[in-house]
Amino acid sequence: MSEGLRNSLRFRLIVGSAVGVILAVLLAGLFIGNLYRVHTTDRFQSELDHHLGELRALITIDAQGRPRVTQPLSDPQFNLARSGLYWQIDGSGARLRSPSLAGDLSILPATDDGWKSGRVAREAVRMRSMHTRIAGRSLTLSIASSQQLLDEQVARFHKDLILSMTAVGLLLLAGAAALVRFGLTPVRRLGEDVERLRNGETERLDPHVPSEFMPIVGRFNALLDGQAQLITRARTESGNLAHNLRTPLALIIDEAEQLRLAGNAGASDFLLKRCAVMQRQIDYHLARAAAAGTRGAGTLTEVRPLLAQIVEALQRLHADRKIAVEIAVPAGLRLPCDPGDLAEILSNLIDNAFKWANRRITVTGAPDGIEIGDDGPGIPADQREAVLAVGKRLDPDTPGTGLGLAAAADLLRFYGGRLLLRDRDGGGLRAAAQFAP
Repeated sequence: MSEGLRNSLRFRLIVGSAVGVILAVLLAGLFIGNLYRVHTTDRFQSELDHHLGELRALITIDAQGRPRVTQPLSDPQFNLARSGLYWQIDGSGARLRSPSLAGDLSILPATDDGWKSGRVAREAVRMRSMHTRIAGRSLTLSIASSQQLLDEQVARFHKDLILSMTAVGLLLLAGAAALVRFGLTPVRRLGEDVERLRNGETERLDPHVPSEFMPIVGRFNALLDGQAQLITRARTESGNLAHNLRTPLALIIDEAEQLRLAGNAGASDFLLKRCAVMQRQIDYHLARAAAAGTRGAGTLTEVRPLLAQIVEALQRLHADRKIAVEIAVPAGLRLPCDPGDLAEILSNLIDNAFKWANRRITVTGAPDGIEIGDDGPGIPADQREAVLAVGKRLDPDTPGTGLGLAAAADLLRFYGGRLLLRDRDGGGLRAAAQFAP
């Protein structure tokens, strides 16, 4: 049995209900069957008691002092040989037997008046004897019924009972399955709400749930509210930090330009290079802060519309290079990433491909991420880790800051993913942005 099946609440409830129904049906069947046997046995014995009394009423003593039965008993089975119903009279030196006791068959009289198990030849019987006196004569009256008659009637009932209890059991199992399905409907709806939350279609779980789930949903919504406040606060602080750093940085750059105008080109170049490094570091860490704020928000972003906008913008930006872009992304593909962060990742990777491609860029998509390939010179295997460092550039003459690949890799790490750089068939580079499932 798989781990998922063992941990399934539906499976546990259905198995528990099935075990309960089966045990209940078995116990009920045994109880009803036994009760029927007891009542049937009592009825058989009551009928034989009636026949015994009838036999007592039909006995007379003739002139020779011998007992006689004036007429046949009311049940015709006493007149058929080996029918299963028998009577016998002993006393006054004579023995009278029912026609059903054909040949030399006889009933061995019991020593008391209770019901006993006996035999008539090889046939098991239930029998009873009664001691009485008629016209001064002491007689023993015995009556017996074949045990098979009783067993056959009970067996027919048991057969019908098994069919009936099986049908009842199946109906109860179907009812239990329907009840489990109905009872777990709120759980399924809660799962659908979580999926909508994950897809960014809602910001909170529906609070209208059964009372058993209200504490969970309430605390989860409170957690979402707290997370939203933290995200808002983080982005506000990031914006304030950017403003507070960029204003003095702009003043330093302006002062460096003034030094150049004053003829101090060496100092000016030194300051401008340091300012460029500082600018890259500010952009990098702001991107990290923005990604940290969105991680865990549970947003799924549809890739194709966003990708179309990015490719269109970058084709205009690099229109002079005449690069062809082939897109093979399934319709409806969504990735677990904030739209802004996904746009940042794709923009950096595709822009890097435009800078190095000769004639063609390919963009392919799968449920685990996006891969961008170009037919450029590629990146040597021993330098791929180095280019993911902040500000690292293999070719200083190529436009750029050296931040793109590092920022994309760090954004992916915040979403539990990674950036893989591999050789492309036919030459070039494949940059795969993979997200955690």
